[in-house]
Amino acid sequence: MQIVIFKSNKNKSSSYKIGGLFFILSFISLLFLLTFILSSSVYFYGYKNGYNELNEDRITDIAYYEKEIRQIKSENKNKIDFFSKKLIRISSQIQILNTIGNKISKIAKIDKKDFNFKKPNYIGGKNKVSIEFEYNSDFDNYLDNIILGLAEKQDDLMYISKVINNLEMKEQFFPAGFPSKEGYISSNYGLRNSPISKKEHFHKGVDIAHKMETDILSLAAGKITFSGKKYGYGNLVIIDHLNGYTTKYAHNNRNLVKTGDIVKKGQLIAKMGSTGHSTGPHIHLEVLKNNKNINPNKFIHYKEKFSKRD
Repeated sequence: MQIVIFKSNKNKSSSYKIGGLFFILSFISLLFLLTFILSSSVYFYGYKNGYNELNEDRITDIAYYEKEIRQIKSENKNKIDFFSKKLIRISSQIQILNTIGNKISKIAKIDKKDFNFKKPNYIGGKNKVSIEFEYNSDFDNYLDNIILGLAEKQDDLMYISKVINNLEMKEQFFPAGFPSKEGYISSNYGLRNSPISKKEHFHKGVDIAHKMETDILSLAAGKITFSGKKYGYGNLVIIDHLNGYTTKYAHNNRNLVKTGDIVKKGQLIAKMGSTGHSTGPHIHLEVLKNNKNINPNKFIHYKEKFSKRD
């Protein structure tokens, strides 16, 4: 085979002879080179597209997992909020129960420990409850039972509180207790020899002696129906109470209330003295039921259960 090559300078041409075997080998080499280049191009093009698709899949997966994580976080937050609200509700009910319990224990004069709901029951033992923050789990049901139990206890305590308040109110108007903070009974109710006339007569009350100006207190809440001087009694205070009860406080050095006043149980109403028919400082106490004198002893020795004096 002969190949003619023309050169531009001086229009000269050259010719070369190439053997057939060399030509074939050169053609085959060129063909292999072109095939390699084409294959490499196809490979790298496919690799690039595959990588991009894989990268897009990874981005899609990451977005999916991020969405799942956000959803899990949201569910956990909702669960935490759900159980937090239940625990806050339980804490609030316990606080209410303790307030009512303290009030009852104070009025009824019983140990506050009997109404202490701050210590929760132990979660364990035979009826062990696993703490699991899931809806409708054993722990969720356990909290619901606590809330229900506390609500029932609150209703019971409220009823007891109303009963005690009613009893306290009744005791407020029931004559009871000593009419002075200090003193001793110097003369009892019934027949006795009068210290003035020396003759036997019926003593309608009890005399409690102590020093001048000792505080004299009301045996019960009521209304002052008389405050002034009366023959034999000297300075006298009369109080009307509920249920037909009346109390009289006589021989006072001075009265500290006036007719028409409303007084509480245990309120200061007078100062001890020796006015009227008296041989020394004392208080003459009378108790009447429906305008009839009765023995004051059972009233002054009566132990109050609920009432509290000022």
